[in-house]
Formats: sequence, structure tokens, C-alpha cells
Amino acid sequence: VYPGSVDNSNPRYNGRGAYYENIIMHSPVKLQGVGPGGVYPSGTPVQGSILDGIAFAGDTNLSLGWGETVLGLPRAGNQDISGGEVIYVLPESESQFGSDYQASIDGFNIRGGDQQDVPGNLNAIFGGFPGPIGGPNLEIQGGAIFANSFANFLQITNNIVEHNGGSYGAIRIGTPNISTDLNNNHNVRIANNRIVANGGTNLAGAIGLFGGSDNYEVAGNDICGNFSAEYGGGISHFGLSPNGSIHDNRIYFNHSYDEGAGVIIAGELATVPGALYGQPGGPQGSGAVDIHNNLIQANMSEDDGGGLRFLMVGNFLMNVYNNMIVNNVATHEGGGVAIDDAPRVFFYNNTVMNNKTTATAITSDGLPAPAGLSTGANSTQLQLTLPGNASAYSLPVLFNNIFWSNWAGTRGVNTVTGITPGDADPWDMGVAGSTANLLSPTNSILQTTTHPGVIASGTNKLLDPLVADGAFDIPLSFTSWRTNVNFIGAIMVTADLPPALLGNYHIQQGSPAVNAGAASKSVPSAQRPPNSLAAPTFDFDHQMRPYGSGNPSTLYDMGADEWQP
Repeated sequence: VYPGSVDNSNPRYNGRGAYYENIIMHSPVKLQGVGPGGVYPSGTPVQGSILDGIAFAGDTNLSLGWGETVLGLPRAGNQDISGGEVIYVLPESESQFGSDYQASIDGFNIRGGDQQDVPGNLNAIFGGFPGPIGGPNLEIQGGAIFANSFANFLQITNNIVEHNGGSYGAIRIGTPNISTDLNNNHNVRIANNRIVANGGTNLAGAIGLFGGSDNYEVAGNDICGNFSAEYGGGISHFGLSPNGSIHDNRIYFNHSYDEGAGVIIAGELATVPGALYGQPGGPQGSGAVDIHNNLIQANMSEDDGGGLRFLMVGNFLMNVYNNMIVNNVATHEGGGVAIDDAPRVFFYNNTVMNNKTTATAITSDGLPAPAGLSTGANSTQLQLTLPGNASAYSLPVLFNNIFWSNWAGTRGVNTVTGITPGDADPWDMGVAGSTANLLSPTNSILQTTTHPGVIASGTNKLLDPLVADGAFDIPLSFTSWRTNVNFIGAIMVTADLPPALLGNYHIQQGSPAVNAGAASKSVPSAQRPPNSLAAPTFDFDHQMRPYGSGNPSTLYDMGADEWQP
């Protein structure tokens, strides 16, 4: 797909050479652009392959013709139809898309997909599906790319995905709250894209991976400035999709009105009240996920988990390592990381710095909450399925991490204290609502043991990690709504972004983190397998770990970065 023709004589001037089309991809083709286009520093424009869905509307000939075409096609899996996405990946049979010839969308600027004619039964709290469409009253859910069902091995690579609004985010794989037998989008790869300034009303802002997205890979993307009115401003894994992998992404400046602004890994709600995890009608959890080598920075959640959120994932293994989780904000718990119903989170060789909690969420009592990493009690539905010696709380396995300058706010009258350099209240990690249940980090840098939450270990250090530039701080402002003069409940929190952004969280020579890590850590019996957890053999930059001469077991560094000259 080459750039479209620029027609200067048409009153509807199309200077970018965009295609105002909404593609129905019902065969496993390779949809190949020549690049998204752009402008050289000299100002010389470069035409690109642009797909723009902004012309789609519910009562136009374009949308009605689109609907007639879709209704005339056989559809595998989920039979409900959504409209308005720029590219609709709609396999006709369960075996059509496979590994021999992998369908792909590569080299485009994809924009303009927009949610319109919002149906009254779309539920912005629990992600209810709007239902089927057809005929003159299309329910237009928008978004950039929607893979419906059985789009196995789909590759979405090297695109700029920007300025799309969708019911379930910009790039949507499957549909929430339906049988995974109907979704079944296995081995999807989303890689090397820039996904910028998109929004979603339900469950996802930039990327939504819904149940049945087994073995997915999200890698090497820039995911920036996206918003969700519910979960997962950046990446939302919602539902049972085992063996997912999220790695080597930059996930920054995303926002969610509820949980998990950067990344959320979540299971779906039970359909039978009180049913246990894994039982018919009970929560099924999320499936195992690996999350490594990501920069998760400057995301803001209006509840729990500014950077990374685990919610109802069940007894599945979450491997989290080599990430820099920095400068994130949560208005309740876990500015960096928040964990609930996730008893097997293995969290090692991460750098968790400069995250904040503000105690301004409607669910907060106004008291400080753990700012670096927060966890809580397991639900009864989960606890009854765990080994008898399992903790009643989701206690992650923690080693080789750096926790520093994570500040917990206390809500006052028209102000929040504890989150500025002059009155900082550091709280690295803890169990929300409990002083008796403590976390057991080892071979880690911590800032404080003032707040309850940590079992002391001689392997930990209370020393500045000496990163290259950890001074980057996001100033926050707080405004009480005029209908809430007591500043309790509805609070507006805004980030005043400084002109010099991001900082540098690599450790320097002489850091106390150098050669202070461990080669491995034993895993408590209730959280096995595996029996022991080995430190990664590479670092955030994919440099060799450990580095240095001597006994390798004594040369591992704490944190995401392995120092090298």
C-alpha cells in the first residue's frame, strides 16, 4: 500500500495522501505499508501509508455498505459485530489463520478510528459488551485494529497507531466476558509500534488483550499518552490468556480512571457468586505472564497500581524482572506496583523509584498507603484453592530489587502531604490494611523501615542506590471539586510535567547495588514450582549479567541495571 494520491483540486483536500477507508481483513494476507511517513528535520515531508477511519459514521452509505459486507461474510467464533475500527480482522473459519503464512499489518499510520453512537447498555464499570450490530443502527465501537476470533499468529508491527478512540482500546484482541473458545486469538505479536494518544471507555486504552489471547507477545513498543476510562491505560490483559509476554516496551505518560495505568494483568469476574477459582462460573484467573525489560514510567492511576497492577490473576506464575518502574502515581495503593489475588508474583532485579500514592481516591481513607509496592489479602474464593500452608495474603517473592524515594501521601484539607522533598514520607512496600503480615525482600536496597511491611534481612541495604539521574519528579496539583468542599471523594489530580523529562535510572560506579545481589532465591513451598528462582543472565539493556571477574555468584547487581564501564 503506497501513499494515496494528493489531489489539490478536490475541495476535500487530502494533503497527507491518506486512505479514508475501513478495511475488512477476512483472509490471512500481509497488509504492507511503506512506512507511516513523517517530516525530515529540514521540513521536507515524506508521504506514508496512512489509513484514517474518521469518515466512518452510523448512517452514511460508507458504514451501511461496510455493514452489509460484513453481514455477508462467514465469521469464525464470536458472531457479534462491532463497527468503526480502521482495520477489522475477521477470519472466516477457525483454521484459516495459521503459522505457515502469518497474517500481518505492518508499516502504516493508523488513525481516526472513533467510537460513535455509544449504546446505552455499554457498562463503563464492568466492561459489559454492547451487543451485535447490523442494519441502519450500527453501534460503532471504533479503535484502530480489532481482531475478532481465531486470528491466530497475527503480526501487528512497525506502525504508528495514534488518535483512535475505541470501546476497548486502540488495538483490541478479542472480546471480554465471552468464552475463550469463541475468542481464541493465539500467538498474536504486537511489536515495534508507536501507540500514542489513544483512548478507550472500557477495560483498555492502548492495547486490550482479552481472554483466549494465549501465547501473545507485546514487545519493543512505545506506548505513550494513552487513556482508559477503566483499566489499563497502556496495556490491559483481561481474562484467561496463558503464557503472555510483555517485554522491552517503553510504557509512559498513560492514564487510567481506575486501575493499572501502565499495565494491568487481571482475571474476569465470576459469573456464579461465591464460586471458587477454577470452578465453573468462578474466576478463572489470567494465566501466567512474563513481564521484563520494560520502562514503566510516569503513568497515573485514579485508584491502585500506577505502574503495574495484578488483579484476580489467580495461582498463576508472574515473572517480573529487569523493569524500571519509576515516577508513577496511584491515588490509592501501589504507586509503582499493586497486587491483589496474585499469590505467585516473582519480583526480582527491578528498579522501583520515585513512585507516589496520594490517598485521594474515593476508596481511600485519606491515610498513607505503600507507594513502591502494595499487596493485600487473598479473597476467600482464591484462598480455599491454595495449599494449606499458603499465606492469606499475596506475598511476592522479592530479591535483587532497588526501592528508593517512593513517597506515600496523606490527604488533608485541600492538600496532600508527604509527597514533596520537604515533607517526604517514604514507604517502599507493605501489606495494605495489615501490620502483622510482612514482606520478605532480600539482597535489595530499601529506603526505610519506618512503616510496617518488611522483615529485616542482613542482605538488604539502606543506602542511596546512586543512579545516574533520579531527580526527575512529577509535581502534582490537587483540586477539590466545587461540589465537594470537604475534599473527600471526588478529587482532581493533575500532573504538571516539567520540561526536562524521564531521568536516568542506571546505577553508577560505586553504587551499593554493585555486586550486592544474589544468584538465586529459594521459593517457599506454597508458591512452588519452581523450587528456586535464578537471577536473569542479562539486564535492562540486554547486557551480560553478572559482570566482573571472580566468583560469578558474588557479582550480581541489585536492580534492573548491571553496572559495566
